[in-house]
Amino acid sequence: MQRFKRTLTWVLLVFTAAAVVTMLRPRETVFVPDGLCLLFWHAEKRCSNCLKMEKIIGQVHQDYDEFQLIKLEYDVFANEALAKQLKVGRTTIILVERKDQQNVRIRDLTDEVWKNIQDENAFSAMLQKELAEFLVSPTRF
Repeated sequence: MQRFKRTLTWVLLVFTAAAVVTMLRPRETVFVPDGLCLLFWHAEKRCSNCLKMEKIIGQVHQDYDEFQLIKLEYDVFANEALAKQLKVGRTTIILVERKDQQNVRIRDLTDEVWKNIQDENAFSAMLQKELAEFLVSPTRF
């Protein structure tokens, strides 16, 4: 019994030390560059909708090289702060314009994404329309 207690004590000490080290580790941060960005948020484990969106986004993005395409996993620790800031909790697309490392404009396409996901042509048309509109809308400083 004494040996069991000693072993259990050591196991708990190692577990506690590992937990403390994990908590004290510096947080990784995601860098979103200045300029126009298309943020494609998806889960770490991708579903068929994520894969379909990624394919269409890739095709549409070819015609809109003004936008930097950034793929982010909303359920990964490194992206947690940005996901909370942008209120991302599921697969979506967010258009953002940044200047001096600050968000100048943000357009959340969550509603449009989920209205159009079942029809690839409608999804593609929606994304093209949103990108074109975001390009010509005035920047607010």
